[in-house]
Amino acid sequence: MNKVQTARLTFNIRTSGSRDGVPLLLLHGSHATSRWWEPFFAILPDSIYAIAPDLRGCGQSRHSQGGYEIEDQAEDIAELIQSLALTDFDLVGHGSGGAIAIEYALRYSQRLRSLILVDSVPIEGAFTPLQGLQLLSQMREDRPMLQKALSTLFPSAPPPTMSEKEFESFFERLVDDAASMAPAAFTAVAEALGRWNRLEEAHRLTLPTLLLLGTEDVIIERDAATRSLLAIPGASNLEILRGVGHSPMVESPVVLAERIIDFITEDFDSFEEARGYAHDIAESSDKP
Repeated sequence: MNKVQTARLTFNIRTSGSRDGVPLLLLHGSHATSRWWEPFFAILPDSIYAIAPDLRGCGQSRHSQGGYEIEDQAEDIAELIQSLALTDFDLVGHGSGGAIAIEYALRYSQRLRSLILVDSVPIEGAFTPLQGLQLLSQMREDRPMLQKALSTLFPSAPPPTMSEKEFESFFERLVDDAASMAPAAFTAVAEALGRWNRLEEAHRLTLPTLLLLGTEDVIIERDAATRSLLAIPGASNLEILRGVGHSPMVESPVVLAERIIDFITEDFDSFEEARGYAHDIAESSDKP
């Protein structure tokens, strides 16, 4: 693990692969850290340079009372990318990290090669009712409740790459990470997602985009993922991961790695004509 100081905050990052490999930046979801990507990292070849930061308020990155709006977190990532000198890279977002990835792509698409959304918050955001926010707040002080909530995100665990005992130990570390989040972050991200909606701007997402969804995901509904697919011009397909829940990087890292590697090593030259057409439509839609 490494520390990266930016103008906005200090990031903790995990990396995998050779520094001169294909750059792949991975954003975790709510109540998570970069640790969630460890089983996925173990599958990746050395030719892919994977970078996973702990987002604001999570893991060993800076904890704060504010700064959890999706727009703010996208700017956090923009500063990190600048500090790492990343260009022409592939960006992966999981869960609420998908919203941050979308926001970043809308602002800085020229820096990206592709966008990959894994069981992502849909393009129109997600509303959490007051009762749900109260439960999230309660989980901060109730470890058994937190354990139960997180366990629903891994219905097909342990993955083939872990024994039952290894997964139990790994899962407890995930619970430890969630319990040590900045207090404000427990509910602030969910509240921010209720204020975030990029359905109207989605026509500007013309870069190659891959959407993936587990069939057993209890968080993201297939209809919501399909709306994102239809709204994003650069998305050509919604890849369905059979028998997998909300967290394929943990539950089925081999399958997820295969899908993502196939996508990022694809020759996008054949995509350029369709991308150019979508870009022209987006430009004309933006004109008054």
